[in-house]
Amino acid sequence: MNNVRLVIADALIALSSKVDANHEKAKHVLQTLITTQANVLFPLTAICEALAAIRRKFNNPEAASHVIEQVQAENFLAQTIEKKTFFHALTLFNPHGSKQNTIFDAVVAALAKELHADAIFSFDEWYKKQGLTLASDLFVAETPQEEPEDGQEAA
Repeated sequence: MNNVRLVIADALIALSSKVDANHEKAKHVLQTLITTQANVLFPLTAICEALAAIRRKFNNPEAASHVIEQVQAENFLAQTIEKKTFFHALTLFNPHGSKQNTIFDAVVAALAKELHADAIFSFDEWYKKQGLTLASDLFVAETPQEEPEDGQEAA
């Protein structure tokens, strides 16, 4: 697939909470995804993980309801997970590694590899270690750098 971007739980959480450290960055990435007409997919596992965190950890039932409404209205294109994707994820998941790198992350990484996704809408650097690109890094790379005017040095 070309131009596939996978949205995962931390991005949904950042978009749902104005106090999240990545809220503004997430809004910018989302706007860029919309502007570039990217094929944005939401793995079912990421939606479940985000809903659980939004409700349980952040106690924000309104934000959880908003995510549910977006999924039900098919504004968030839910991507199913095949058994082979899950088994691929099990090879990426390290139960003895950092507790920050979950089976949910491994499922997204496996799905991204299977779909040949060009970016993941996440702020988790673990995906880079899996050979994947974060959407925020992709868009920074796509932003043309300003050339210094004659007689001025580059910043």
